[in-house]
Amino acid sequence: STSGRLCAAGSRRPPRYGRMSEIDLISSLLDKVAKKQRVDTVPQRLDEMLQILDSWEDSGTDDDSRAAALASLGSKLEAVGVAQGESSTARELESSVRKLGKAVCKAMPQPTLPDVPLDDGALVQVLYVHMLCAGRFDVALALEREAADAIAAPTLQLRAPLEALHAALSALRARDLSPALAWAADHRERLEALGSRLPFLLARLAFVSHLEKGETLAALALARERLLPLALGEGCRSPRGKIELSATVLRGAAAGECAHGIAAVRSLMGSLAFAPALRGSRYEWLLEPSLAEEACEALTCEALAALGLPRGSALSSCVAAGEAVLPRLVKLSSLLGPKFVDVWRSGGELPVELELPPTHRMHHSIFACPVSKEPTTPGNPPMLLPCGHVLALGSLTKLARGSRTVRFKCPYCPAEATTAMAKVLHL
Repeated sequence: STSGRLCAAGSRRPPRYGRMSEIDLISSLLDKVAKKQRVDTVPQRLDEMLQILDSWEDSGTDDDSRAAALASLGSKLEAVGVAQGESSTARELESSVRKLGKAVCKAMPQPTLPDVPLDDGALVQVLYVHMLCAGRFDVALALEREAADAIAAPTLQLRAPLEALHAALSALRARDLSPALAWAADHRERLEALGSRLPFLLARLAFVSHLEKGETLAALALARERLLPLALGEGCRSPRGKIELSATVLRGAAAGECAHGIAAVRSLMGSLAFAPALRGSRYEWLLEPSLAEEACEALTCEALAALGLPRGSALSSCVAAGEAVLPRLVKLSSLLGPKFVDVWRSGGELPVELELPPTHRMHHSIFACPVSKEPTTPGNPPMLLPCGHVLALGSLTKLARGSRTVRFKCPYCPAEATTAMAKVLHL
C-alpha cells in the first residue's frame, strides 16, 4: 500500500518523539540546574566554620600545648570540607549547564542568517538611552566611564532630566505629588497646547489626598480652582482669558465635548459626602493604585516627549520586532538553505515582507508604492498627489509617460494631476 511504501522509505513519517519531547528534555535539565544551585552547601559550611572559630578558646599555657590546640582547630576546620564541597558543587553545576546548552542547541538549531555589521558607537548610545529610560542609572554611569567617547554630548545631557523623572515617579507612587506637580508647572504651556490629561490626573490625586485627610474644604477649593477648569479646557474662559464657571458655561460644557470631563468631576464631588471614610464606600475606587499608575504613565509619556524620546526605547523596539519576525526568518532560512544569505545580501533588505506588532508599527518608515508594490528609495521617493494619495516617483513617471506636464488620472480617485504637481514626501 501507499502507507507501507512511505513507511519503508522512512522519509515521510514524522519521528515518534518530536519537538515536544525535546522541550520536555530542556525543561527537565532546567530543573536539574535549579536543584544544583539550591543544593550548594558552601554557605552552611562557612557558617559551621565560624561557629567553630567562635567557640574555640586558646587554653594552652606553653608553645607545645598551644600548637596542639591549633592543630586540633585546623583538623576540625578541615573536616568541614569547604574546599571539597565547593569544587564538587561547581563541577556538578557546570556539568548540568553544559548538558542544558547542548540540548538547547540540538532542539533549536541556529538559522543561517547573514552577519549584519553594527556601529559600536551607535550601539553604545542605544544601550545608554535604554538604561536611562529604564531607570538603571548605575549601568548608565558604568557606560559613561567605560565608553564616554562613544556617547554624544547631547545624549549625556539626558541623564539629569531622566533622573528627575524617575525620582518624580517614585515619589508619585509613594503618594508624594510635589515633584510631579513641579514638573507639570514648569511645562504648563506645552501641556495646555497638547491638551494633555496629566494636569487633571495630578489634580485628581491631590483631591483624593485631601479627602483621605478629611480636608473637605481644601478638596472643594481644589475642585473649583483646578479640576473644573482642567475638565472644561478653554470652554470656561471668558474673552479676557479669565476662568468663568457660570451655570450657562457648565450646562453647555456638559452637553458638548467636555461631557466626559464634567462627568468625572461630578463623580469626584459625590465622594465629598464620604470623606474621610472612602474605604468601604462606593468611592473606594479612588484609593486604588491604578489611579497613581495612570498618572505615572502620563507623566512618563509627556516627559519623554519633551526630551524628544519615544515612549519605548529603540532597544526595546528592536527586541520586540526581532521577536515577532525571527520565527518567519528561521523558517525561510530552513527552506532556502545557503541561498537565503545570498538573497538577503543581493537586495540589501529582507527577502520577504514582515509585519511588525501593532504597538511598533509607528517606527516603520518604509513606504511601499500601492501600484508597483515596491518600497521607495532615495532615488525613487514617495510623491504626494494634490488629491492626497501617495505613489512612488517611478509609478508617476510611467503614468505620465515620462512627461512632467502630461495630465493623468489618479489610480485611486477621479482626480487628475501632473508629475510637476506632486510633492516629495520625506519619511
